[in-house]
Amino acid sequence: MLFSVLSFSMAFCQDLKVMSFNIRLNVESDQDNAWPKRKEEALALLEYYHPDVLGVQEALPEQMKDMKTGLKNYDFVGVGRDDGKEKGEFSAIFFDTQKLQIVKSGTFWLSETPEKPSKGWDAALNRICTYAIFKDLKSKKEFLAMNIHFDHVGNLARVKSSELILKKAEELNPENLPLVLTGDFNLTEDTEPVKILSQNLKDTFYHSEKKHYGPKGTFTGFNVSEVPKDRIDYIFVKGFKIKSHRHINDRRENLLYPSDHFPVLSELSF
Repeated sequence: MLFSVLSFSMAFCQDLKVMSFNIRLNVESDQDNAWPKRKEEALALLEYYHPDVLGVQEALPEQMKDMKTGLKNYDFVGVGRDDGKEKGEFSAIFFDTQKLQIVKSGTFWLSETPEKPSKGWDAALNRICTYAIFKDLKSKKEFLAMNIHFDHVGNLARVKSSELILKKAEELNPENLPLVLTGDFNLTEDTEPVKILSQNLKDTFYHSEKKHYGPKGTFTGFNVSEVPKDRIDYIFVKGFKIKSHRHINDRRENLLYPSDHFPVLSELSF
């Protein structure tokens, strides 16, 4: 009888490891930091930490293929932002197929016409949000995951994008399932778009049971001589218990970084 109670408790207290990682698009001018020279170590980092849910930003089609073939037991949802298929950067969500199952998924554009490829408000580029409702194969619990990459120029676009994400989260999640939002927001926490989100969702940086581990900043620009100060990559949640939070500042064998952003990793529980 005690064994049955313990088994039941374990089934419904499953942990979920979530990562947000801007992998930096493949640019030849990055030289020693170009994707072909760092992809193996970037993939090794992902295999080592093995997140259950991985929101990536700036992934070009060839990088998506590298990650799909290089990561064992992972699949992804997402499309290119320029045509809704294979063109342009992906803000995709990779997931561990041995732990999670897709219930439904899709992508919408951060614009006035979110249902089709488009550039919103004063944004410089097309921006998207990829989402998926996942089912945990052990506990059978479901949750909504969303992954974004905000515009780097348009201030109005970023405010409207935050508002749109909250609106879409309600529309996509009528059952009020737990929510996790990952992304590169191109903004620090004192800005209005981030405040809009932090007033409605929990910033895992501040609400973790364990004190945050690692540098506070996440954007390095590949500069290994300075500790980054700007935190522009976030994991927001609703309906989850936040067990830990860290920024991963691991280096490659040559002491360079695997990307120009640190991965953000948070361990959650239902």
